[in-house]
Amino acid sequence: MNNPSGPSDATDRAEAANDCPHDTSAGLLYLYAVARHADLVGQYLTRPPHAQPVTGVAGEPVRLVRHLDLVGVAGRVPAADFDEEPLHRHLEDLDWLAAVAHRHQAVVEAASSAAAAGVLPLRLTTVYRDAASLRRMFQARHEALTTALDHLDGKVEWGVKIYTLPSPETEARTAPDSATAPDSATAPAGAAARDSATAPATGGDGGPKAPAAESDQARSAAAPGVGRAYLRRRGAERRADEDRARQADDAVRQIHTALAASAEAAHLHPPQNSSLSVHPGRNLLNASYLVRRDDDSAFTAKVRAQVERAPASGLMVELTGPWVPYSFVAATTGLADGTTDDR
Repeated sequence: MNNPSGPSDATDRAEAANDCPHDTSAGLLYLYAVARHADLVGQYLTRPPHAQPVTGVAGEPVRLVRHLDLVGVAGRVPAADFDEEPLHRHLEDLDWLAAVAHRHQAVVEAASSAAAAGVLPLRLTTVYRDAASLRRMFQARHEALTTALDHLDGKVEWGVKIYTLPSPETEARTAPDSATAPDSATAPAGAAARDSATAPATGGDGGPKAPAAESDQARSAAAPGVGRAYLRRRGAERRADEDRARQADDAVRQIHTALAASAEAAHLHPPQNSSLSVHPGRNLLNASYLVRRDDDSAFTAKVRAQVERAPASGLMVELTGPWVPYSFVAATTGLADGTTDDR
């Protein structure tokens, strides 16, 4: 069985001895990432070339907490913001959340750049009471963490989203002119007759004019034909929309299958909420792909080929990355999103 060694030098042992005890007045410990002990050196995370200290989500210096053959990239954050109850309130504040996400990502990227090998990025707001509770987690999950580090080493995450494009027919139906000035062929049956019947008719002297019997009869005869034409058109439009949706789903499945075959692993996320997207279409695929760095060029070439072909199927493909492989950590380590240990 693996027998990991403890802290390798006097500095690490002194750090372990001087950690604050379970005391929220000293703040909580926010964990950004996990790496191999030997891959990050020193007591604090710094940026080259002048060893400038990296600061975290609360402006705190980011330190390195060591245990066994692992090191946690962590920082002290105020309990008033990151303890369970205030954190729950903050997560409803999108501006606060966006600022924290930006700073969190910056720390993870700095750790990834500084590490000799890969790091395990943690999700937002993964918080521990103190360094002792973090070390207990390292002890309990040591095998899962080291296995994940081995699995993700040398790999990156690419994101692919696929959206529907509005069809010309849909754009025509939703155009302002179509919506505000329907003609007799698209108006519901009887609409023109109702409008005529409710509008006051006047004679040459300004007084009421008797309705013309022949005109009434002509309208009555024409209304059923107009109504049937409208229903036929609406039915044809609905069937065409359903056909396009089936064809789009088939195309998305084929794209995902091809990309997954070119990756080490794939992870499907829930479709993006259209109200939060800058794209007008519906999000049909929201996926992450784990790709070896050596295979980056081949994978992105396949995606860009789909970018060019997708509009013919009424789709738009979006590629983002490369990222530190966030989407592939939780499944291999058991570390949940936004957890606080030792409550």
